[in-house]
Amino acid sequence: MTRASLLLIALTAPLLAARAQDSAPESAAPTTDSGPTDEAAPGWLHGPDEDPLPPNWGLGLFEVTDPFLLNLNRLAPWARSPEILPHAGLALALRSSWSNTYAFANGRYVIDGEVRTVTASLRVGLFDRIELGINLPYQWRGGGIMDDFIDGFHDAFSLPGADRSRVPEDRYRVSGLVVGDGPFSYDHAGYGFSDLTLEGRVQLTQGGAYAPAVTAGLLLRLPTGRRKFDLSDGVDVSFTLDLSKRLGARSPFVLYAGGAVTYYAHAHLNGLTQYRVRGQLHLGLEWELTDWISLVAHGWIESRRQHKLFRDLNDRNPGSPFFDSDLAFGHYVSLIAGGFKFEPREGWIFEVGVLENLIDPETTADFGVLFNAAVRW
Repeated sequence: MTRASLLLIALTAPLLAARAQDSAPESAAPTTDSGPTDEAAPGWLHGPDEDPLPPNWGLGLFEVTDPFLLNLNRLAPWARSPEILPHAGLALALRSSWSNTYAFANGRYVIDGEVRTVTASLRVGLFDRIELGINLPYQWRGGGIMDDFIDGFHDAFSLPGADRSRVPEDRYRVSGLVVGDGPFSYDHAGYGFSDLTLEGRVQLTQGGAYAPAVTAGLLLRLPTGRRKFDLSDGVDVSFTLDLSKRLGARSPFVLYAGGAVTYYAHAHLNGLTQYRVRGQLHLGLEWELTDWISLVAHGWIESRRQHKLFRDLNDRNPGSPFFDSDLAFGHYVSLIAGGFKFEPREGWIFEVGVLENLIDPETTADFGVLFNAAVRW
C-alpha cells in the first residue's frame, strides 16, 4: 500500500466515522422510498446539520391586551404562541406596558388618560402538553406625561393627531353622554391590583411539515381587584385558540394566527351598555434574525365593545350637540404590537416593543411602550 493510499485513508476515516454516527437509527432523518422527507430539507438560518429541526414556533408574540381606559374592567384575551412548557417546567415573567388613551367627540365623550401596568405571571407544565398559569396585574391610572411626546411624534411623521389641543394636556377624565341611556363617568384613577386571571392550555398538536402547531386554552378573570377601579364583580370566561407554522423546515420565519371568544358576566357597567359576547382574531410574524434575536409583530381585531357609545348617529343638524361627531370605522377594536425579543441565554427572554392603534383611534389606546422579561426552567 502506497504512502498516498495511507494518507487518503487517514483523512477520510474520521469523515466516514462521523457520517456513520449521524446516520445511526436514533438520529436518522425521516426517509421515504424516494429519499429524505420535507422535514429534512436544508434551511436558511438553521444549518442542515442541526438536529432536531426547529419547532413550529419561535420566541413568540408580545402578550399584550388593549390598555384602553374602557377596556380595563373586564377580561381581554391576548395573542399567544402555541408553545407549551414541558412536564414540570416553570416560567416566571414580568410584562409591563405604559400606554396613553385619547378619544374625544364633541358633546359625546372625553376619554383621556394613561395606564401603566406590570403583570406578574407564573406558568407550570403539568404534562408535556398541558400547562396552567396565573396572572396578577398591578396598575396605575392617571393623567400621565405622554401627551406632548405623542403630539410631537405625530407632527414629525405627519400622522393624524386627533387634535389633542381641544382638551388640557396630561389630565385624567373618562366621562360622556350615551344617547338614550344618559351620562356615564369612571372615576377610577389611582393605583392597585387589578383582577386575577387564571389560564389552562392544552397543545393539540406540535404540527409537522405542512400542519401548524395548535394549542387550545381557557381564561378565567376573577373579581379580586381594587373596588375603586370599577371592575366587573363576576367571572369572565374566554376560549382561545393559538396556531403557528414555520414557513419552511428550517426557515427563520414563523407565522402566527389565532382567535378567542369571550363571555362576560355583566353587560352593564357604570352607565355603559357593553356586549356580553365578543370575538378576537390575530395574525403575526416572527423573523429570527439570529439564533437569539427575533423581530416580532402582530395585529389583532376585536368585535365591538360598547353598544351605543361610539355609534354613528348620522345627525346632520348643525344645531345639535351631536352634529359632525359620527365615527367612520364602525368602532371595531384594532391594534398592532411589534418589537424585538432577545434570548442571550437559554430560558432568559427580554422584550422591548411598541403598541399602536390601527383603524379607529377612538376605541383603543393611542400609543404604548412594552418592556417584558421572563425566565424558564
